[in-house]
Amino acid sequence: MKSFGTFLKNEVFWETVLEWFDDLASNRGNRAELRRAKTPFEVYVSSAFQRDFRQRLLHKGILLSEKEAEQLAVGIGVLAHAKNLLQEGHFAKQLATTDKGSQDVRDVRFRKLLAVEKRDDLFTMLVRLTKYLESKVEPKSLVQGAFWWNDKTRKNWAATYYTSA
Repeated sequence: MKSFGTFLKNEVFWETVLEWFDDLASNRGNRAELRRAKTPFEVYVSSAFQRDFRQRLLHKGILLSEKEAEQLAVGIGVLAHAKNLLQEGHFAKQLATTDKGSQDVRDVRFRKLLAVEKRDDLFTMLVRLTKYLESKVEPKSLVQGAFWWNDKTRKNWAATYYTSA
């Protein structure tokens, strides 16, 4: 029996995410459907998530539980708003080191992110921040953070953010 969320440590999973993201550029219908989603639930029930993304994972031997798929919908829905993916880095570090706005304003924005508790609010905030970062994000930290969003994630993101600023 596999443990909850272990697929996030699987390289095949990340290769599949990158392939899916690259294919979104040519499949504008799926991208538009995911971008129209206002909540993680809307991402989860979309055909783009169920027929395309989940099926790709299934073909690679990655079977998600319903709970895993629900939690993964947050990060995948946010990634649909990205235009480019960075090979390395961390989403929190990106927020800390962007040259947009003053450090004080960036700190306020980051504290608002850390205060988010509900997944719907997290989705909305991460979509806004992805656009703020000019739609260029590091996918692993974003998807993993959105998947696990809890006090431990907040603590790790805070350490990354404040030591990068």
